[in-house]
Amino acid sequence: MHQLRRQVFSERLRWGVTVINGLEIDQFDIPDAHYLVHRDAEGRVDACTRLLPTTGPYLLGDVFADLIDGEPPRDARIWESTRFCADHGRAPRNIAALLMAGMLEFGVDRGLSAYVSVSDVRMEPIMRRAGWDPRRLGDTVETGTDTAAAERLTVSREYLMRVRKRADASGPVIGNLHELKGDLAVA
Repeated sequence: MHQLRRQVFSERLRWGVTVINGLEIDQFDIPDAHYLVHRDAEGRVDACTRLLPTTGPYLLGDVFADLIDGEPPRDARIWESTRFCADHGRAPRNIAALLMAGMLEFGVDRGLSAYVSVSDVRMEPIMRRAGWDPRRLGDTVETGTDTAAAERLTVSREYLMRVRKRADASGPVIGNLHELKGDLAVA
């Protein structure tokens, strides 16, 4: 997963991220983080996202708070999604919707009301096509590599059903949701 993040964020997008021993790792890869990970037929990670509660350290609240009109959320029912990425050569075409369905499954299971995220604005139409509802929390900022915005995404069973349908998933996409500890595998 950290190798894929290096390939996407350091090599492809040219973000100024930290790479250690070939792995992209930052200060938010902490014990409270949960990871949705998709693997290809050979077991290689081809997509992932990181989920963090906003009650502790998180990227939007601690690094990009100026993207939000008002105060960043610090709420047990609002989590952050960051490092959302995929290997376009190996991941399935519907991988964005699959990861979003996984986020919604996790969120509904945990009783979350929303996710927040710092996203390239080019993700907004992808989120909408997947059936979700990105809402900007403030102005955009030019980062040098893209245009970033703070987004809020509602967590509900209705959005879960809509996104699953758009992902062409007939049932749950997280294979080990019942464990609720550590990493979660998107089947």
